[in-house]
Amino acid sequence: MVENSNAPLIEFKHVSKTFKGTATTKEVHAVHDVSISVDRGEIFGVIGYSGAGKSTLIRMINGLETPTEGSVKVDNQDITQLKKEPLAQLRHKIGMIFQNYNLLKTATIYQNITIPLKLEKIPKDEIQQRAEKYLKIVGLWDRRNSYPSQLSGGQSQRVAVARALAHEPTILLSDEATSALDPETTSSILDLLKDINQKLGLTIFIITHELDVVKSICDKVAIMEAGNVVEQGRTIDVFTGPKQEVTRQFLGSNDLAGVPASLLAETQKHNHVLLIKFIGNEASIPVIAQLTKQFGVEPNIMAGSIEYLKEQPYGKLVISIENNDQYDAEIQYLRDKGVIVEEVG
Repeated sequence: MVENSNAPLIEFKHVSKTFKGTATTKEVHAVHDVSISVDRGEIFGVIGYSGAGKSTLIRMINGLETPTEGSVKVDNQDITQLKKEPLAQLRHKIGMIFQNYNLLKTATIYQNITIPLKLEKIPKDEIQQRAEKYLKIVGLWDRRNSYPSQLSGGQSQRVAVARALAHEPTILLSDEATSALDPETTSSILDLLKDINQKLGLTIFIITHELDVVKSICDKVAIMEAGNVVEQGRTIDVFTGPKQEVTRQFLGSNDLAGVPASLLAETQKHNHVLLIKFIGNEASIPVIAQLTKQFGVEPNIMAGSIEYLKEQPYGKLVISIENNDQYDAEIQYLRDKGVIVEEVG
């Protein structure tokens, strides 16, 4: 088969998964009619609360779960149709890291990397080369003779990343890999994953309930609720302009940045209240100062914030402007500057 490099590396098509009930339990519809495409080399995040169906979805990629309906393709192969040996071969292309590391407690860090490779009958010299290469990538070559009990949680997760990389996969699956870590350690692991993605060209598929994980490293995101994908797209598009109410609720999207309702109502008696969004390069443009200079108005800044979505700035300002005859022209002026302007209320 000739590989189509333009085809998605991972593709869910109308996938559903139902777990049958027993005499004492009801059947569970874990995933319902999910379609997702993941391109080669990108970092794709699936985010949702516990029970949303994320874990079931990620386990379908390496065939640990099979869909009740629909198909899952990995590297142009329908994983639901593969027999035992081809499935085993495909799994060699898929690495996985877990929340609880899954390290062998009685083995050294070096042995945690090499034992799985020995089971694959990889030549001894190559095993040694891979262990050194990937332990150096995660910054733990000097701890190779230590045991998991001697490492911090962040170091243990780095070992788990090195173990997954040692199989030299094309896909890395991350199953809530940072949820047991403190914020600083989480940040360092996310930086490591970004670095791996860029230097090794690895496609990374992440499931998480942490917004900061998606904001920090994901190119695209899908929001899941009760087994359904309610919204998906580029991370910056979904976070800055969520289309579904459930997405806004999940994101905790308070575009008014904590402006009290009573203050908002009082302000709107005599002024227009505007929400202005700055995305990317527009975040560095002093549009409010320019608006004042152009029209002689004096907007009042009621609230504001700036954050970064995979290093791309996204800012919000809530401002009030007095009623005046130039109002429509002022709004158009702002929009012509490339910012998003919404009137509140």
